[in-house]
Amino acid sequence: MVVGGGAIRGGQAYGSTDQDGMAVATNPVTVPQLFATVYRGLGIDPATQIRDPIGRPFNISGLAGGTPIAQLF
Repeated sequence: MVVGGGAIRGGQAYGSTDQDGMAVATNPVTVPQLFATVYRGLGIDPATQIRDPIGRPFNISGLAGGTPIAQLF
């Protein structure tokens, strides 16, 4: 995935795949981590909670409440 803009520094690669590009070799990233990184890059606190249609609170960066990938900033 390519992510850019906001507070994310340009010109960097994070992680790698195996020789065939079929599996993560280094620095795997979860979906909540990705969401938290995008929100932080946009200046939004990734720990922000909102409510679903029936009023249950949940974290905007996912159920696991991911943390931003600090090396990208």
